[in-house]
Amino acid sequence: MFFNSVRLILHAMIDVIRMSSRGQVVIPKSIRDRLNLREGDKLIALARGNLVILRRYEEESILGLLSQTIREKIAGLAVERKDVDDAVEWARKRP
Repeated sequence: MFFNSVRLILHAMIDVIRMSSRGQVVIPKSIRDRLNLREGDKLIALARGNLVILRRYEEESILGLLSQTIREKIAGLAVERKDVDDAVEWARKRP
C-alpha cells in the first residue's frame, strides 16, 4: 500500500521531457498549472550536481540562492571567521 502511494505521488510529480537541438525544453502543462506558471514568467536555472532546478525568478530568491551557494562553498574550504576579517581588512586598505 505504501509503495503504491509513493508511486502515485512520484508519477504525479515527474515527467520525462526532451531537449531540442537549441537547448529548449517544454515544462509539462500539469506542472505549469500546479505552479501557476504563465507565458513570459521568468525562471532561474540552477545546476546542482547532475540536476537542473528551475525556480520562479524573484530578486530575493536569487540573493538567497547565491548566499546559500557561497556559504556551502566556504564551508567546504574550511574558512574561519578570522580569515574573512583579514580579507575584509586587506580589501579596505587597497587603493
